[in-house]
Amino acid sequence: MKAWPLLLESFSSIVREARRIAPMAAGIVWGVASVFVLVAVGRGFESTQRRSLESLGDSFLLLRVNRATSSRGDIRSNAFVRLESEDIEAARLGAPSVETLSPKANNWFIQAFRDGAIARLTAIGVEPGYADICHVPLEPGSRWIDDNDLAQELPVCVIGPGSRQDLFGDEPWLGKELQLSFTRRAGEDTIFRRLTVVGAVADVELAGDDVYTSHRNVLFLPFTTWERMSPRGFQFFVARPKSPAHKEAALHELRTVLGQRHGFDPENANTLIPYFDAMDRAQQIEDVFGGLELFLGAVGALILLLGAVGVANVVLMSVTARTAEFGLRRALGCKRRWIFAQVFLEASVVCVVSGGLGFALGAGGVGVMQSIELPEGFSAPQIEWQAAWLPGALLLVVILGAALWPASRASRVSVVEALSGGRL
Repeated sequence: MKAWPLLLESFSSIVREARRIAPMAAGIVWGVASVFVLVAVGRGFESTQRRSLESLGDSFLLLRVNRATSSRGDIRSNAFVRLESEDIEAARLGAPSVETLSPKANNWFIQAFRDGAIARLTAIGVEPGYADICHVPLEPGSRWIDDNDLAQELPVCVIGPGSRQDLFGDEPWLGKELQLSFTRRAGEDTIFRRLTVVGAVADVELAGDDVYTSHRNVLFLPFTTWERMSPRGFQFFVARPKSPAHKEAALHELRTVLGQRHGFDPENANTLIPYFDAMDRAQQIEDVFGGLELFLGAVGALILLLGAVGVANVVLMSVTARTAEFGLRRALGCKRRWIFAQVFLEASVVCVVSGGLGFALGAGGVGVMQSIELPEGFSAPQIEWQAAWLPGALLLVVILGAALWPASRASRVSVVEALSGGRL
């Protein structure tokens, strides 16, 4: 028997059973479309989380030195530790598991002025290596803080996108001056300092980025310039281990070095706290969305299983009604494999066509969702055809499950029993 007549016969059988097959095929369409949309929604959230992390940097630690915990019982046991530039140098020498680090000395809620415009921002003293540790994309024409700025304590700054908008709006900002105003300590005089803008951070952050790592409403200046303005020391710094595997060793080495210098217990994890762990965040993203794919797979399998059982049942009923036909074919010399192929093809065509319609319906649904303005925090779903393996794999299982059993039953029909009026 040739393939073309076999295909025509299969389509003819599908048309005869269309009323029974249609509801079951609709179940497969809905199942494939649902899984496709759910995968697209999950991919959208995953992409947002990954882009959010990449906009900050994906392999650094933001660390804060906490209270001292000396076992000697002196007054320092409850004192806040404040670091100096010498502590950073000591950490560089005494922590071989750390690839690079930089102070991140913060002055919160500083007022900045420029031609009548006022902004409240965070002034951050950093070293040039900060941009290598964290991701700091710059606007065209910008430059980052360099070693010369650090050595000469130059009054220059790189401004975040939110602060730039507040102070300059759409006006030119490169080479312009602004003025900072803040009080170093309660009861002291207010300090005013003029700074020249040499760079601006590109606006690539996503809504909801961590307040301690965000570069939106900040102003970076050379660490030595910051020290002149705020001589009380600092508590935050950033570090990048040589690899994620070196993270715990790097933390222990840093606690040991700083503990020796400030008299606290290096074995107490609360003395040096990771306020933000980019490596841990990346692992959490992997775990969460890996689990989400498994969940979607389970949901999709259950939805498609119902459709598969329905299609298999309809095909099996058709096979049962055609027992005499199959018996006559066998008596006339038709081989078992051709009967098997015809029935298998009938069920497969129904599943493949239903699956194709399901993919089209799912893609249309994703397109509609992409055109709708979603609330803040909700990510637009993303169509990634390479991610269609999940509904595609489930559809393949459905095809095999819905087609193999009826086809096997049809091919095993007994010629004598079929021609004598027996049933499968």
